[in-house]
Formats: sequence, C-alpha cells, structure tokens
Amino acid sequence: MKKEIAKKLEKELDEREIEAAKRDDHARRKPRPCGFTVHVAKGCNGGCLYCYVESKPKLNKLSPKALIYALLCNPYFEVGKSFIAIGSICEPLDFPNYTSELIRELLKLGNPIQISTKEVNYELISLLKRVDCLISMCVPFDEICKKYEPRRPPPSERLEFCREVKGAIFLRPILPMIDIEVYKKGIEVIAEYTDRIILGNLRLTRTVKAKLGISSLPRKYYERKVILENYAKELGLIVYRAACCSNAYKHHVICWNRCWEKGFCTRCPNSCYIRV
Repeated sequence: MKKEIAKKLEKELDEREIEAAKRDDHARRKPRPCGFTVHVAKGCNGGCLYCYVESKPKLNKLSPKALIYALLCNPYFEVGKSFIAIGSICEPLDFPNYTSELIRELLKLGNPIQISTKEVNYELISLLKRVDCLISMCVPFDEICKKYEPRRPPPSERLEFCREVKGAIFLRPILPMIDIEVYKKGIEVIAEYTDRIILGNLRLTRTVKAKLGISSLPRKYYERKVILENYAKELGLIVYRAACCSNAYKHHVICWNRCWEKGFCTRCPNSCYIRV
C-alpha cells in the first residue's frame, strides 16, 4: 500500500518536488517517542519565555503533498500505523492554509494524527475534531500566562477552543516559579473544559535558563508533577504523562511508544497494557 500511494503522488508532483522530497529530512529520520514529528515550519515568533525555539519561522518549502511523499519515502514510516505529531518546533496554526491542507492529506493515510497548538482558529474546528488536538499553555490564567506567552491568545480563549475541538489541554511546561497551589486551581479550571490533560516538563537550555533567570530545576520539581497528576485524577480527569498516550486514546489504538512498559502509563481508559 505504501508504494502504491507513493506512486500515485508521483503522478501529481513534478520531478523537482519529488527530488526535493527525497532529500528532505522527513524522508530519513527515525520517529521520536511521540511518533513522526511533521514540521509545517521551523521556528516561531511566539516569544514564549520557556521555549528553546529562537529562530524566525520559515514555512516548509515542500508542498503538503510533497511532504507526505517524503514521509512515504521514509523506511521507518508505516501507513495507517505510525503516529504523527504536528507542532513540535513551530506554531502550526500560524500557517492555517498549509496546515489544514496537510492534515486533510494525512487523514487519507489513516494514521493517528496529533497537533499541538497555542492558537485559536474557529474555521478549522471540524478538521481539528478529526485529530487529537492538544491545546497548549503553561498555566490557565490569563494574567500569569501573558508574562510567559506574550504573543499568544489568552488561556481563557484557548480553553473555550479546546472544548469546541474536543481536545486535551497540554499543560506544558510546568514552571517551577509558579506555586503548586496555583496549578491546582488551574487544573480545577481545566476540568470545566475537557476531561483530558497532559503534564509537560520544562526543557532547560542555556537560552531558556537566561530568559527565565534560573540555573537548574528545583530538587523536588518532578515531585510537583506527581502531586498535580494525582490531584487531576481526583478531579476525574484522564491524565497522560506522554503526548503519544493522548493520541492513542483519541484514535482507539495501542500506544505507539508502549508507555506501559516504560513507566509512563497512567492506566487511562485506553487500557493498552490489556489490549496488547
């Protein structure tokens, strides 16, 4: 099937696009734990203080169909099975036309698709409902969040959008300078909009350290996450420790990363460990 789909795309692409797709890194790199990260662009203008991405965004030179052709050239990619994750080093909804066309084409392959975004675009609701849509924020309070995510819509708008697309909240990253009680209240707010949440870590690079004014994570940083995870469960939320688990749950398939074997499984209703 993989070769047949590639052959069909070759008839729709010109020779220049085909050769560019074969040279693209999507055609050769191995998947990450969340699956194959598909880059609409590289770089971001969001200016989030905790983010390691510093470069200005550049839209992928490949057309959406050529990008999919590159994936089909990748020996590690499996049609209908490999997890796909969009939004890792850019804001995909900053390029709504490209992203929507890409998703529509990817849906034809039947793979579990996930997109992570901080943006709000009501014109894409029907499309985003068909994938696992993660609405990302560091904290669900407008006044606090604008300090760390100055160029993105306030969390109150993102929460409403999350409800519309039937998505999950990606509370990422959990920031050590924000009091844990604030996060608990935030999780209570999140529970009013969705039944699913992912708790994400802070990735400390030299740039991030400088922007946040910290040199390292507090000794009990990861203990905070455990406390928040348990609190979210008490509120009835489905909690994931990894994005791939959310993608698996949304599409009713077994987790690509086999998290139940790696200590990341939270025994969510998907019950991968039983179905395997």
